[in-house]
Amino acid sequence: MNDSTQAMVDFLRKRYRSSIDSHESIFSAVANGRIGVEIGGSREAHTRLAHQSLREAESMLELFEHTIVAHLGTAGPMGAIAEQQLRILARPFL
Repeated sequence: MNDSTQAMVDFLRKRYRSSIDSHESIFSAVANGRIGVEIGGSREAHTRLAHQSLREAESMLELFEHTIVAHLGTAGPMGAIAEQQLRILARPFL
């Protein structure tokens, strides 16, 4: 893996982990009552939504690691596809 590819991997990995940390903090705050439920709905509904958002963030990192990073630098179509997917994910930040 060349330096620019590694830099994109490191950057995206950091963004995904930061998203997990943020969603985990929100989930914890909602579940423990540190964030009020004033917009409507029950605390349970807001907790479920916050939990779902956390799981989605975790899934994005898992998907990234297992379907893109694991194939970077490999020969053949899988390596080329992984490189292309990495660049597509990084494009909004370049």
